[in-house]
Amino acid sequence: MRTRLYMFSAVVLPLIFASLAFYMFRGSPRHTAAVNVALGAGLMGMWSATLLGAGNAITRLRMMQVLEPLVASPRSFFLITLPFALATASLGVYGLSATLLWSTLLLGMPLHIAHPALFLVAVPVAVIALGMLGLLMSAGFILYPTAQSLANFLEYPVWMLSGMLVPISMLPRPVQEFSLALAPTWGVRSLQGAAQGSARSAVQAMGMCLLLSAVYAVITLVLQRRFEWLARSSGTLALQ
Repeated sequence: MRTRLYMFSAVVLPLIFASLAFYMFRGSPRHTAAVNVALGAGLMGMWSATLLGAGNAITRLRMMQVLEPLVASPRSFFLITLPFALATASLGVYGLSATLLWSTLLLGMPLHIAHPALFLVAVPVAVIALGMLGLLMSAGFILYPTAQSLANFLEYPVWMLSGMLVPISMLPRPVQEFSLALAPTWGVRSLQGAAQGSARSAVQAMGMCLLLSAVYAVITLVLQRRFEWLARSSGTLALQ
Protein backbone atom coordinates (compact mmCIF):
# COMPACT_ATOMS: atom_id res chain seq x y z
CA MET A 1 0.00 0.00 0.00
CA ARG A 2 3.04 2.28 0.18
CA THR A 3 3.65 1.90 -3.56
CA ARG A 4 1.83 4.63 -5.46
CA LEU A 5 1.88 2.79 -8.76
CA TYR A 6 0.35 -0.30 -7.22
CA MET A 7 -2.31 1.70 -5.38
CA PHE A 8 -3.23 3.43 -8.63
CA SER A 9 -3.52 0.04 -10.34
CA ALA A 10 -5.61 -1.49 -7.54
CA VAL A 11 -7.79 1.51 -6.59
CA VAL A 12 -8.14 3.94 -9.50
CA LEU A 13 -7.62 1.81 -12.60
CA PRO A 14 -10.77 -0.36 -12.13
CA LEU A 15 -12.91 2.80 -12.05
CA ILE A 16 -11.31 3.99 -15.29
CA PHE A 17 -12.02 0.60 -16.88
CA ALA A 18 -15.66 0.78 -15.76
CA SER A 19 -16.11 4.28 -17.18
CA LEU A 20 -14.53 3.39 -20.51
CA ALA A 21 -16.59 0.20 -20.80
CA PHE A 22 -19.81 2.09 -19.99
CA TYR A 23 -19.34 4.71 -22.71
CA MET A 24 -18.11 2.17 -25.26
CA PHE A 25 -21.06 -0.19 -24.85
CA ARG A 26 -23.61 2.60 -24.51
CA GLY A 27 -22.93 3.68 -28.08
CA SER A 28 -22.72 0.13 -29.42
CA PRO A 29 -25.68 -1.55 -31.15
CA ARG A 30 -24.58 -4.91 -29.72
CA HIS A 31 -26.70 -6.01 -26.76
CA THR A 32 -24.58 -6.76 -23.71
CA ALA A 33 -25.84 -7.18 -20.15
CA ALA A 34 -24.80 -4.24 -18.00
CA VAL A 35 -23.62 -6.53 -15.22
CA ASN A 36 -21.26 -8.31 -17.65
CA VAL A 37 -19.70 -4.98 -18.59
CA ALA A 38 -19.17 -4.03 -14.94
CA LEU A 39 -17.84 -7.49 -14.02
CA GLY A 40 -15.44 -7.50 -16.96
CA ALA A 41 -14.05 -4.10 -15.97
CA GLY A 42 -13.68 -5.17 -12.34
CA LEU A 43 -11.91 -8.41 -13.24
CA MET A 44 -9.55 -6.55 -15.56
CA GLY A 45 -8.50 -4.41 -12.61
CA MET A 46 -8.19 -7.49 -10.42
CA TRP A 47 -5.86 -9.19 -12.92
CA SER A 48 -3.77 -6.02 -13.31
CA ALA A 49 -3.34 -5.82 -9.54
CA THR A 50 -2.47 -9.52 -9.32
CA LEU A 51 0.10 -9.44 -12.09
CA LEU A 52 1.66 -6.18 -10.95
CA GLY A 53 1.91 -7.41 -7.37
CA ALA A 54 3.41 -10.77 -8.31
CA GLY A 55 5.99 -9.24 -10.64
CA ASN A 56 6.92 -6.50 -8.20
CA ALA A 57 7.22 -8.96 -5.33
CA ILE A 58 10.01 -10.94 -7.00
CA THR A 59 11.68 -7.70 -8.15
CA ARG A 60 11.57 -6.19 -4.66
CA LEU A 61 12.96 -9.36 -3.09
CA ARG A 62 15.81 -9.33 -5.59
CA MET A 63 16.56 -5.62 -5.07
CA MET A 64 16.52 -5.99 -1.27
CA GLN A 65 18.92 -8.94 -1.67
CA VAL A 66 16.67 -11.33 0.24
CA LEU A 67 15.69 -13.50 -2.72
CA GLU A 68 18.78 -15.69 -2.34
CA PRO A 69 18.24 -16.46 1.39
CA LEU A 70 14.57 -17.20 0.78
CA VAL A 71 15.33 -19.62 -2.04
CA ALA A 72 18.08 -21.23 0.04
CA SER A 73 15.89 -21.60 3.12
CA PRO A 74 14.46 -25.03 4.02
CA ARG A 75 10.90 -23.83 3.44
CA SER A 76 9.59 -24.36 -0.08
CA PHE A 77 9.73 -21.20 -2.19
CA PHE A 78 6.21 -22.06 -3.36
CA LEU A 79 4.90 -21.38 0.16
CA ILE A 80 6.74 -18.04 0.14
CA THR A 81 5.36 -16.80 -3.17
CA LEU A 82 1.82 -18.16 -2.71
CA PRO A 83 0.81 -15.38 -0.26
CA PHE A 84 2.05 -12.74 -2.73
CA ALA A 85 -0.27 -13.96 -5.46
CA LEU A 86 -3.33 -14.54 -3.27
CA ALA A 87 -2.90 -11.29 -1.34
CA THR A 88 -2.66 -9.14 -4.46
CA ALA A 89 -5.57 -10.96 -6.08
CA SER A 90 -7.71 -10.53 -2.95
CA LEU A 91 -7.03 -6.79 -2.97
CA GLY A 92 -8.60 -6.83 -6.41
CA VAL A 93 -11.90 -7.62 -4.70
CA TYR A 94 -12.01 -3.94 -3.84
CA GLY A 95 -11.70 -3.12 -7.54
CA LEU A 96 -14.56 -5.46 -8.35
CA SER A 97 -16.79 -4.02 -5.61
CA ALA A 98 -15.90 -0.43 -6.44
CA THR A 99 -16.57 -1.07 -10.12
CA LEU A 100 -20.07 -2.40 -9.42
CA LEU A 101 -20.88 0.54 -7.12
CA TRP A 102 -19.36 3.06 -9.52
CA SER A 103 -21.36 1.65 -12.42
CA THR A 104 -24.62 1.67 -10.44
CA LEU A 105 -24.44 4.92 -8.50
CA LEU A 106 -22.56 7.24 -10.85
CA LEU A 107 -23.01 5.75 -14.32
CA GLY A 108 -26.60 4.62 -13.82
CA MET A 109 -26.07 1.09 -15.13
CA PRO A 110 -28.93 -1.23 -14.04
CA LEU A 111 -27.06 -3.99 -12.24
CA HIS A 112 -28.96 -6.98 -10.87
CA ILE A 113 -27.43 -10.03 -9.17
CA ALA A 114 -29.83 -12.98 -9.55
CA HIS A 115 -28.10 -15.21 -6.96
CA PRO A 116 -26.27 -12.99 -4.43
CA ALA A 117 -25.16 -15.89 -2.20
CA LEU A 118 -23.75 -17.84 -5.14
CA PHE A 119 -22.10 -14.67 -6.41
CA LEU A 120 -20.33 -14.18 -3.07
CA VAL A 121 -19.01 -17.75 -3.31
CA ALA A 122 -17.87 -17.21 -6.90
CA VAL A 123 -15.80 -14.13 -5.98
CA PRO A 124 -13.17 -15.97 -3.85
CA VAL A 125 -13.08 -18.73 -6.46
CA ALA A 126 -12.19 -16.12 -9.09
CA VAL A 127 -9.57 -14.70 -6.72
CA ILE A 128 -7.97 -18.14 -6.37
CA ALA A 129 -8.00 -18.58 -10.17
CA LEU A 130 -6.29 -15.25 -10.83
CA GLY A 131 -3.85 -15.75 -7.97
CA MET A 132 -2.78 -19.20 -9.11
CA LEU A 133 -2.38 -18.08 -12.71
CA GLY A 134 -0.28 -15.16 -11.52
CA LEU A 135 1.78 -17.52 -9.39
CA LEU A 136 2.31 -19.84 -12.35
CA MET A 137 3.55 -16.97 -14.49
CA SER A 138 5.71 -15.59 -11.68
CA ALA A 139 7.65 -18.86 -11.56
CA GLY A 140 9.70 -17.58 -14.49
CA PHE A 141 10.35 -14.30 -12.68
CA ILE A 142 13.03 -16.06 -10.62
CA LEU A 143 15.22 -16.31 -13.73
CA TYR A 144 14.06 -13.09 -15.37
CA PRO A 145 15.81 -10.03 -13.85
CA THR A 146 13.35 -7.45 -15.21
CA ALA A 147 10.25 -9.36 -14.16
CA GLN A 148 7.97 -6.35 -14.33
CA SER A 149 8.45 -6.06 -18.11
CA LEU A 150 7.29 -9.65 -18.50
CA ALA A 151 4.33 -8.96 -16.21
CA ASN A 152 3.23 -6.01 -18.34
CA PHE A 153 3.38 -8.14 -21.48
CA LEU A 154 1.11 -10.81 -19.97
CA GLU A 155 -1.63 -8.38 -18.92
CA TYR A 156 -3.55 -7.87 -22.17
CA PRO A 157 -3.52 -11.48 -23.47
CA VAL A 158 -5.28 -12.75 -20.34
CA TRP A 159 -7.86 -9.95 -20.64
CA MET A 160 -8.68 -11.12 -24.14
CA LEU A 161 -8.46 -14.88 -23.68
CA SER A 162 -10.46 -15.14 -20.44
CA GLY A 163 -13.47 -13.16 -21.64
CA MET A 164 -12.91 -10.11 -19.45
CA LEU A 165 -12.54 -7.70 -22.34
CA VAL A 166 -14.59 -9.35 -25.09
CA PRO A 167 -16.80 -12.47 -25.18
CA ILE A 168 -14.85 -15.63 -25.95
CA SER A 169 -17.35 -16.45 -28.71
CA MET A 170 -15.92 -13.56 -30.73
CA LEU A 171 -12.44 -15.12 -30.78
CA PRO A 172 -11.22 -17.58 -33.44
CA ARG A 173 -12.05 -21.23 -32.76
CA PRO A 174 -8.48 -22.38 -31.90
CA VAL A 175 -8.13 -19.45 -29.51
CA GLN A 176 -11.42 -20.35 -27.85
CA GLU A 177 -10.13 -23.85 -27.12
CA PHE A 178 -6.99 -22.39 -25.56
CA SER A 179 -9.12 -20.06 -23.45
CA LEU A 180 -10.82 -23.04 -21.83
CA ALA A 181 -7.47 -24.01 -20.31
CA LEU A 182 -7.34 -20.74 -18.37
CA ALA A 183 -8.82 -20.82 -14.88
CA PRO A 184 -9.85 -17.12 -15.04
CA THR A 185 -12.11 -17.99 -17.99
CA TRP A 186 -14.16 -20.22 -15.72
CA GLY A 187 -13.98 -17.63 -12.96
CA VAL A 188 -15.57 -15.09 -15.29
CA ARG A 189 -18.25 -17.61 -16.27
CA SER A 190 -19.06 -18.41 -12.65
CA LEU A 191 -19.54 -14.74 -11.79
CA GLN A 192 -21.62 -14.08 -14.88
CA GLY A 193 -23.74 -17.19 -14.30
CA ALA A 194 -24.45 -16.22 -10.68
CA ALA A 195 -25.30 -12.66 -11.72
CA GLN A 196 -27.59 -13.66 -14.61
CA GLY A 197 -29.42 -16.48 -12.84
CA SER A 198 -27.74 -19.55 -14.33
CA ALA A 199 -26.93 -21.30 -11.06
CA ARG A 200 -26.04 -24.67 -12.59
CA SER A 201 -23.54 -23.23 -15.06
CA ALA A 202 -22.06 -21.08 -12.29
CA VAL A 203 -21.46 -24.11 -10.05
CA GLN A 204 -19.96 -26.10 -12.93
CA ALA A 205 -17.70 -23.17 -13.81
CA MET A 206 -16.53 -22.89 -10.19
CA GLY A 207 -15.68 -26.60 -10.19
CA MET A 208 -13.57 -26.26 -13.34
CA CYS A 209 -11.99 -23.11 -11.95
CA LEU A 210 -10.85 -24.86 -8.77
CA LEU A 211 -9.66 -27.92 -10.72
CA LEU A 212 -7.49 -25.82 -13.04
CA SER A 213 -6.19 -23.80 -10.09
CA ALA A 214 -5.03 -27.04 -8.46
CA VAL A 215 -3.32 -28.07 -11.70
CA TYR A 216 -1.60 -24.66 -11.80
CA ALA A 217 -0.35 -25.18 -8.24
CA VAL A 218 1.25 -28.52 -9.13
CA ILE A 219 2.87 -27.13 -12.30
CA THR A 220 4.13 -24.07 -10.42
CA LEU A 221 5.71 -26.22 -7.73
CA VAL A 222 7.55 -28.29 -10.35
CA LEU A 223 8.67 -25.23 -12.35
CA GLN A 224 9.87 -23.33 -9.29
CA ARG A 225 12.04 -26.24 -8.20
CA ARG A 226 13.50 -26.50 -11.69
CA PHE A 227 14.09 -22.76 -12.01
CA GLU A 228 15.67 -22.66 -8.55
CA TRP A 229 18.14 -25.32 -9.64
CA LEU A 230 18.94 -23.47 -12.88
CA ALA A 231 19.42 -20.15 -11.05
CA ARG A 232 21.71 -21.73 -8.48
CA SER A 233 23.77 -23.63 -11.03
CA SER A 234 24.27 -20.57 -13.23
CA GLY A 235 24.72 -18.12 -10.37
CA THR A 236 22.13 -15.68 -11.77
CA LEU A 237 19.66 -15.59 -8.88
CA ALA A 238 20.78 -12.13 -7.70
CA LEU A 239 21.25 -10.71 -11.21
CA GLN A 240 20.08 -7.11 -11.32
